[in-house]
Amino acid sequence: MLLPVPMAQDQAFRALAEIRDVIDRSTRYSTFSALSGFIAGGVALAGSGLCGLSPEFVGARPADGRMEFVAVWGAVFVIAALSLVLLTAMKARQRGEPVWTPIARTAFASVLGPGLSGLAGSMALVLGGHFALLPGLWLTFYGCGLWAVSFFAPLFLRVLGIVFMAFGIAAWLLPDQAALWLGLGFGGLHLVFGVIVLTRYRK
Repeated sequence: MLLPVPMAQDQAFRALAEIRDVIDRSTRYSTFSALSGFIAGGVALAGSGLCGLSPEFVGARPADGRMEFVAVWGAVFVIAALSLVLLTAMKARQRGEPVWTPIARTAFASVLGPGLSGLAGSMALVLGGHFALLPGLWLTFYGCGLWAVSFFAPLFLRVLGIVFMAFGIAAWLLPDQAALWLGLGFGGLHLVFGVIVLTRYRK
């Protein structure tokens, strides 16, 4: 028995949508957690406020050349990274998908270069006592990582990467405002990331 034309068209459109969804998942990494973005943004804002405003951490500004600044932001990065890994893995399992897929490995490899370069550059700057250059380095290399992974993930990451790099340049040009740029970058932009993921990838 032949189906009515409108019904047959609807089924064909649904089938095409499902095929497109499968292809998109196999070529672009999209298992993001909005909560991880909110956590990363929150701890980054807390770290920025601690370094820029708290009297107890008056030496935690990069221009002061003290390790409190590195310790605070090291803790921020560790908390953000752990939340990203754990919550993304939980979301993948909830969706019935494997965590370490080929596209996930490709995305990870794309950010490995900027990540290791940023780590090596940070060590060199700390050993040389150039603490004021650290915020610009972190923001710029993080932006480079987002730019790289955007070729295997949603394109909005490329825009965020460009903004991160712009903030990194601003942090180099205005080192006295390092807490502001770190807060706007790792704090504000991660909150933007969380909102985008929440609205676009609820399933």
